[in-house]
Amino acid sequence: MFSLMANCCSWLKRWREPARKVTLVMVGLDNAGKTAAVRGIQGENPQDLAPTVGFSKVDLKQGKFEVTIFDLGGGKRIRDIWKNYYSESHGVVFVVDSSDVQRIQETRETMAQVLQHPRIAGKPVLVLANKQDLEGALAEADIIENLSLEKLVNENKCLCQIEPCSAILGCGKKVDKSIKKGLSWLLSNIAKDYEAIAERVQKDTAEQRALEEQDKKERAERVRRIREERWENGNALKSVRFVSCCLHHVCVF
Repeated sequence: MFSLMANCCSWLKRWREPARKVTLVMVGLDNAGKTAAVRGIQGENPQDLAPTVGFSKVDLKQGKFEVTIFDLGGGKRIRDIWKNYYSESHGVVFVVDSSDVQRIQETRETMAQVLQHPRIAGKPVLVLANKQDLEGALAEADIIENLSLEKLVNENKCLCQIEPCSAILGCGKKVDKSIKKGLSWLLSNIAKDYEAIAERVQKDTAEQRALEEQDKKERAERVRRIREERWENGNALKSVRFVSCCLHHVCVF
């Protein structure tokens, strides 16, 4: 009887707990299938999508979690902006195109840069080995080997789960079960250490905003100086022209 009441109290406590807010960054090379995976989770058609330029923000509810996903564009020119979102993230979803064997080295190097970043290292990482429906796609074991995944996550103390999947094959309740399983794993592991991760996110976000504010002030100061120099140079040029004009009239008279 006591055990039953304890279980009921525990369930009631969990039921009354407010939804936990979690932010995830979804990264990977261009054409890996990041947006298709997000759209599938949302319940939208994941097919015939244009490449993400910049980023898109998606808010969704997953059980007791209010999840925000930053789907970041994967082109070489835009990857430099990824780090601007690391401080806010509680975890990472890295999407790999399993069928693109030619770019596996680029994928490995990019993943290493992400996991080695001080604002990502130590956070849980879900690797979606996407496009398993395509002929020639690398199997899970081959991806782990080619990405040196075990070595990489151990060096950066990241809990990691890899899920082979096909993002375009379903959406909503019919989304690839591996994607749902992977997302559930990621949120579960964030929940286990939520207070510590949330505290780290708060600290890193404050530092990031302070740096951005300092950078903004420095840029504004540079612009002010440039304008002052242009104004001074412009006035100096006007003075030279005025003197030249006066001398011209003196010569004429």
